[in-house]
Amino acid sequence: MIEGETKLTEVRRHPFGLVVLYFQVTVGLLFGFGLIFFLASSVIAEGSTLRNLMSFAAVAVIALVLLLLIVATYVYQQNKLIITDKNLTQVLQRGIFNRQVSELSMANVEDVTADQRGLFATLFGFGELRVETAGEQNNFIFSCCPRPGYYGKIILDARQRYIDKDPAAMKRANEHLSVPTSPEATH
Repeated sequence: MIEGETKLTEVRRHPFGLVVLYFQVTVGLLFGFGLIFFLASSVIAEGSTLRNLMSFAAVAVIALVLLLLIVATYVYQQNKLIITDKNLTQVLQRGIFNRQVSELSMANVEDVTADQRGLFATLFGFGELRVETAGEQNNFIFSCCPRPGYYGKIILDARQRYIDKDPAAMKRANEHLSVPTSPEATH
């Protein structure tokens, strides 16, 4: 944040995304181990070295998966959207060592769309928040956003206050978008 900037809110991803990840991993582990142990139990004798080795491997795989789930949870929770009275900052954590931080002035916010699709998104109140920008800048897309309509309104209200407070700053921020109307204007 810059001096004189006021933080309005910080948005973190909805926990439902983690629930889906945990569910997928649990089903995968149960199916994999169930298949291996039910098939192996009919072929491998009880108390054999191979069976003990398989049990040890299963425990090692579960420990590795739990470690990966902890890392995935950390990465998921590091994603955030920071809304201030002058800027919008998006932090996307894509991996342990891969983070992208993008900042957008309220002057460059063109439109905000809140999208909730599906039964779970509607029931649990999350969706996608899309901030469309002016010009060549990339749009901000924040998935698994809790209450996207609410946060979209906060962004639009902050943008309107920004414009009302300093219309000249709005014009300066968008000068690069102006297209000359005649050939004489380019000289």
